[in-house]
Amino acid sequence: MKSDYAEQQKSIASEVVNIGCGYVEPLCLLSDIIARLDVLTSFAQVSADAPEPYVRPRLLAKGLLLMTPAS
Repeated sequence: MKSDYAEQQKSIASEVVNIGCGYVEPLCLLSDIIARLDVLTSFAQVSADAPEPYVRPRLLAKGLLLMTPAS
């Protein structure tokens, strides 16, 4: 009786693992999407709550310096 129970338990556990393996790729994709959303919402929150208006940075060619007037 006990060996039958153990066999059934192994069979159920194996089936659960097999079903779960089918969800690994979608869960990894979901994890990546959630991480990107987290970063974007953090940027939005920081720019909305900044003490000064957010200004988009200007990218210059390598080696060029932007001279700004002294404050």
